Amino acid sequence: MDTTLILLILLGLGLYTWARARDAAELARRHGLEACERAGVQLLDHSVALVKLALKRSDDGRLGIVRQYRFDYSREGNDRASGALALHGLKLLWITAPEPLAPPPAEVRPAIAPRSFGHWG
Repeated sequence: MDTTLILLILLGLGLYTWARARDAAELARRHGLEACERAGVQLLDHSVALVKLALKRSDDGRLGIVRQYRFDYSREGNDRASGALALHGLKLLWITAPEPLAPPPAEVRPAIAPRSFGHWG
């Protein structure tokens, strides 16, 4: 009986940990996609990759898992650049995202030529 209870508790903890990791990965993907949409660039592969995992305390002193993710994006379609973000639990800590594309330059209109009224003198 004791062994069964311990195994059920361990199984429950494993499932909880797996579910939280999936939730964090989905949230990271969503943050990366939103950052790319705001910048007007394309998120490549529609995925993010976990690159670092650590235990850290938050500003309010709570111990939690910090997951750092990397994602790739493209501005032109033939280039590739990387962004990164970190989550403490399910809270976004920071993101290095692409800068928004500069708006296209305003159309340059030729200056209106002054009318000629003949000689004044």
